[in-house]
Amino acid sequence: MYVAVNKGDKPNKHFVEYIDYLVSKNYVSEPMKPWVTRIKDNGNEATHELPPSDEKMATDTLQFTATLLHLIYEIEHQMGSSGR
Repeated sequence: MYVAVNKGDKPNKHFVEYIDYLVSKNYVSEPMKPWVTRIKDNGNEATHELPPSDEKMATDTLQFTATLLHLIYEIEHQMGSSGR
């Protein structure tokens, strides 16, 4: 949600709408969409229940989120500051 709003979407929407926005603006590619949806579903479950932690899911979620933030913010900043 934060990334989508930071990149121009409106607040107070459903999370799936933020995923669609990020895809429509090419911040998330179509092949990446299932991963973002999986993270959304995992976060939604954790918000409403206290399921046992799944180490693989937590690791996958952390790695994908870090990669997504790296691509959207760090690479974008590096390209912008390179003068191109």
